[in-house]
Amino acid sequence: MNKNIIIRTLLVFVVVVSSLTLRAQGVMTGDAIKNIQFTDANGRLLSAGQSGIEGTPYVFEKFSKGKVIFTNGVEATDPNLNYSYFDHKLYFTKDNNLYTVNLPVKDFYLENAEDPNNIITKHFACGFPVVESNTLTSYYEVLGQGKVFQLLKYSHKRIKESNVYGGAPVKEYVMDNTYFVYEVSDKKMLPVGSSISFKNLKKVLPNDATKLDELAAATKINTKNEEGLGQLIEKFN
Repeated sequence: MNKNIIIRTLLVFVVVVSSLTLRAQGVMTGDAIKNIQFTDANGRLLSAGQSGIEGTPYVFEKFSKGKVIFTNGVEATDPNLNYSYFDHKLYFTKDNNLYTVNLPVKDFYLENAEDPNNIITKHFACGFPVVESNTLTSYYEVLGQGKVFQLLKYSHKRIKESNVYGGAPVKEYVMDNTYFVYEVSDKKMLPVGSSISFKNLKKVLPNDATKLDELAAATKINTKNEEGLGQLIEKFN
């Protein structure tokens, strides 16, 4: 074999291996939050800037394992990841400091493993069409990811202040949800409302109502909660 051909082959091999290594070893980088952060004995983050508010702005009270897929295709995992429904930013912790992820993220997964017998994994994604006040960068929880439809939930936490007779006002985080059906082929978002049920899902998809009834009967999926409806959407084709 010609010596130049051997050299070129080796160079191509090195470039390919380097590229695969980069994709497999994505490192989480971010911008530090100015306020110093502390955690309690259970590992729950205590934010110095949001004291005096009941509840948490995050998906899970405790930061835990997660996977991030960046828009450039690189994947990274981190043992201390969480997402804020309040400011819609992705955070990770390191040495008791809080950081925001500073690269564009396409998808991310969060895992709550406090109960080993009931591990909860949530998948969030952006890049869906603009709808209402949401943009291409808005993150939705993907409840069901089918070939025809996807069932999505957009959540936002706000601070509610309540007056207590004879005492100081109470501040707490409260959640507002909006559900959508995404039509994959038409790339169209269909608003469902602030709650989800089998009835209002069929109302949004009137042409497919009969097929949904038949699928629910055949699969015996529980259609009384969002998890079951997500499974139904995934099986619809």
